[in-house]
Amino acid sequence: MLFKVAPDFSLRNSQGEGMDLSRFRGKYLVLYFYPRAMTQGCTREARDFSRLLGEFKELRAEVVGISPDPPERLAKFREKYCLEVALLSDPDLAAAGAYGAIEEGKILRSTFIIDPARTIRWCRLGVRVPGHAEEVLEILRGIRAADLGLNPAIRFRRAYRALSEEPVPKELVQRLLEAAHLAPSCFNNQPWRFVVAEGESLEAVKEALPGGNYWAKRAPVIIAVASKPDLDCKLSDGRDYFLFGCGMAVGNLMVQATQMGLIAHPIAGFDPQKVKAALKIPGDFVVITLVVVGWHGDSGYLSEKHRALEFSPRERRPLADVAFWGYFGHEGGSG
Repeated sequence: MLFKVAPDFSLRNSQGEGMDLSRFRGKYLVLYFYPRAMTQGCTREARDFSRLLGEFKELRAEVVGISPDPPERLAKFREKYCLEVALLSDPDLAAAGAYGAIEEGKILRSTFIIDPARTIRWCRLGVRVPGHAEEVLEILRGIRAADLGLNPAIRFRRAYRALSEEPVPKELVQRLLEAAHLAPSCFNNQPWRFVVAEGESLEAVKEALPGGNYWAKRAPVIIAVASKPDLDCKLSDGRDYFLFGCGMAVGNLMVQATQMGLIAHPIAGFDPQKVKAALKIPGDFVVITLVVVGWHGDSGYLSEKHRALEFSPRERRPLADVAFWGYFGHEGGSG
């Protein structure tokens, strides 16, 4: 699996209309490059994908073929062989080059599966046509089934405390901040403010931690999340939305950290005034949480209680206790 961002393209279809990657937003896209319309191999490939198009659509997928042929030739190709797949013209091979589907200046028969997040999940360079469309369909079925499952980073994330003192490179901390900053917010207000404690300020923040958070004093990185009500929507019923927005940002950060093999553990136990002083955070801001970040380490320094929590089964209330269908307290669902 590649998990590489799919390059955008802007090409004309067989009707001469412009199409780009955003046209397929929210869907899977099977993008296949072929050398030339009307030739034997390219015709069989297009007919095979057209024959299976209904099954691809059941998986919320579209199939698009790209070749150097002009739109007029593509229109004749579709009409002559009753093709159902969309065909795009790439006369200067710009799209093929962006996808690495060129060999010795010509299109290399290649196929890419792109997911709804515009990520390349699978590719095959140098395709052999017989049985290829069926193979792509089966691979897509597997990808789709995995995507409909629970996100592995969400499933694995826990409030781990066994930290290593190994430094976390600055570029990785920057990546966590980028993930947090991509969170949604009311009217795109982006109310979050992140302060990465480092050097003397990191040691001062650690002095603001109570005894129960002794484990966090090993952290190579602590990120303060601060905001204030007038940075975000103020709604009816006393709903100051800045807290919700910052919570979503921290959620993004934790999932990103888990994917990267890091611990990101938000804590509420700290002296907010000492943290503000240590990080020079203005007095009208609320320090909502500190996110303790580090690599997984040896649990030997943890208390007996925390060591037990580190390795105990994950506990959650039954979903029926917290999620209701139709109205509060009503147990429902698909069953």
